Amino acid sequence: MGKIQQDSDGAYGAPRITAELRDEGGPVVKHKRVARIMRSIGLEGVRLRRRHRTTLANLAMAKAPDLIGHDFTAAAVNTKRS
Repeated sequence: MGKIQQDSDGAYGAPRITAELRDEGGPVVKHKRVARIMRSIGLEGVRLRRRHRTTLANLAMAKAPDLIGHDFTAAAVNTKRS
């Protein structure tokens, strides 16, 4: 496993290492076992995908006005205003 990880410049994770072992005729193991062994010896694959930020809050914009006039105050804790 360590050699496959080194050959991939540390990029391969458990699923790819499992596939490489199968292709090379190595021991038949599941990807969960490979992941457990990798965790125990401190190996992990590189995450190449970036997170996409979809919403950017514009803090300079004015807040929307309260057209209904909600009043969220309460006289005491765990009570609602009638």
